[in-house]
Amino acid sequence: MEPVFAPDVPDGVRRLYERRPELFVPAGQPKPKRETSWSVAPGNTFGTLLVWLAVCVGGWILAVIIMAGTLPAEVAAWSAVVLAGIAVVATAGILVMSGFEDRGHKAVRRQHGKYLLSDDFDDEARRLLGRAQRAVKTVLEATVTRRGLLDEVKNDLVLPEQLWDIAQVLREQSILRARQREIARGMATAELEAVLGPQRRALALSVDAIKRKVDLLDRYADRVRSADAALRAEAALEDGDRYIELLARTEPAGDTSVVQGFADEAGALRDTLTRSINAARDAGRTLALPE
Repeated sequence: MEPVFAPDVPDGVRRLYERRPELFVPAGQPKPKRETSWSVAPGNTFGTLLVWLAVCVGGWILAVIIMAGTLPAEVAAWSAVVLAGIAVVATAGILVMSGFEDRGHKAVRRQHGKYLLSDDFDDEARRLLGRAQRAVKTVLEATVTRRGLLDEVKNDLVLPEQLWDIAQVLREQSILRARQREIARGMATAELEAVLGPQRRALALSVDAIKRKVDLLDRYADRVRSADAALRAEAALEDGDRYIELLARTEPAGDTSVVQGFADEAGALRDTLTRSINAARDAGRTLALPE
């Protein structure tokens, strides 16, 4: 399954996952700490700085010797000062940069808890979340959505919010299932069952409610797929005039029922498309966010 992001997570962080998924830490783990080259590898950073200083000092001394033998004394002196200044500025820049945090790591650290990874869910939750993600992807990538035929449903706003809400509940269910299994290990007692029984029933009710939400998303995706199919058929029907012209050129006295069939199919298809779009809108309204 793909990660799920809260609706307010910047697009840059979402794209970062595609390039550097190793930076992302499951919500169930502690929030990452600020990392710089000093905190990650202080020995290597210090060694690199020593090498740099050695190169700077050695290079400066060599340059001074060469300039002293080839340039007038005053020019050589000023050149030596300029080189020393450049080396100091470069060294200061390296020191400052070594104290900065990697931009990608910083962005992920700040958004920790606003994205959920596969490791945040158990198998049952992953299956349900996968279904929800596929349904949302189907709707958002559909032609009828891109053309604005379902604008009143506000898919771009509603569906990411719905997906994030579902993911949060599924994560909590995964945590509680694991907790129940841990507590239930060992000898079963009446006292333990008295506590776990109601908790299991509450969890089962929650799971059923989430399944119903995912079923709604699936139904919406099915309606959108049907509308997309009708839209593609309508696009294909637009070529009807070309087929009529082809028949007229090659079979002037041909069967006119074919031409009449195009006209009849056009009318029926318009009705089908209208019904499909309306059905998709009706299904989408069941997912609308509360005012």
